Amino acid sequence: MTALASPEVGPSREDVRAIYEDVRAFYHAYFEALDDDRIEEWPDFFVDDCVYRIIPRENYQAGQKTCIMQGDSKGMLTDRVRAIRSTQVYAPRYCRRFYSGLRLVGRTGRQLQIRQNLLVVHTLVSQPSKILGCGAAHDRLTLTDCGHLKLVERTIVLDTEMIDNTIIYPF
Repeated sequence: MTALASPEVGPSREDVRAIYEDVRAFYHAYFEALDDDRIEEWPDFFVDDCVYRIIPRENYQAGQKTCIMQGDSKGMLTDRVRAIRSTQVYAPRYCRRFYSGLRLVGRTGRQLQIRQNLLVVHTLVSQPSKILGCGAAHDRLTLTDCGHLKLVERTIVLDTEMIDNTIIYPF
């Protein structure tokens, strides 16, 4: 990820490809950890001072802050994981996350703005699969001093206000 390390020089076409491949690899690891129910790893994809939110499109477009789910630090995300693991009073389920249209929409220094479409399907063991959420993710990634990509901000904008009341797991 050396193309991000020197922001004063514009990246070459090869650097852009390398950045894109690093971003894709980051998201593959992110979704794999969640899909494989390794949610204890989820907070490690974020910097300490991060924002994670799921918000309906109508609120997002109106500039309203009312979210379905929000975490304002890595510590809050870790607490969410603990709550999921220790207070499971809901039926066990499997989730799969599908993304498409991954685009680098901006770059400022060592930070990247990423947009992608997202579909989350969940399955209860004894029922057919159904869509949990459909929308777009608006992310801000940063290159850490150790050379790893981390999320600074992840905003999931769902296409509808009418959501299943079982948004338990992160998107």
